[in-house]
Amino acid sequence: MKKTTPIYGVTRVDNETSRTHGWLVTIQRRGIIFRRQFSDGVLGGKSKSLAAAKVYRDAIVAKHPPLSKREHAEIVKKNNKSGVVGVCRYCASETSQKPNSEKRWFWVASWVLPDGRAKRVKFSVKKYGEEGAFKMAVKARRGAVRLMAGNFDPGATRRKKRMSRI
Repeated sequence: MKKTTPIYGVTRVDNETSRTHGWLVTIQRRGIIFRRQFSDGVLGGKSKSLAAAKVYRDAIVAKHPPLSKREHAEIVKKNNKSGVVGVCRYCASETSQKPNSEKRWFWVASWVLPDGRAKRVKFSVKKYGEEGAFKMAVKARRGAVRLMAGNFDPGATRRKKRMSRI
């Protein structure tokens, strides 16, 4: 069996039951899915339908570029409870095996470095206070996002409706 190199956004469709043979282009950008099938029979063969699929894919990518790393880092996720992207409250003792161990709370700033490694910085609530630790985590996150490539607003994105941070 010959193994082929994947083609970005393009997959092969060979379904004998429905007699469907061709290439399917699927690209998603900012919540919109661009999908089109290129039939071998209609376009005159496997190589011609692949060429047409690549032209379509390239046009979509040119018109709708992917998010920059910085834009991606600023997406507010559904499970965000702090109101600030990349900042969360963390209890270190929740992972401890001792049942009556003291709870150590932190505000944590996290981001991904250009080489793909995850980076986290913790700020102790006991040492800096609730608001102080939170503000330090937000500042650390903003500083890291400013260093990312892309032309997106460098400030941490905060939800309009403030949620409880406890």
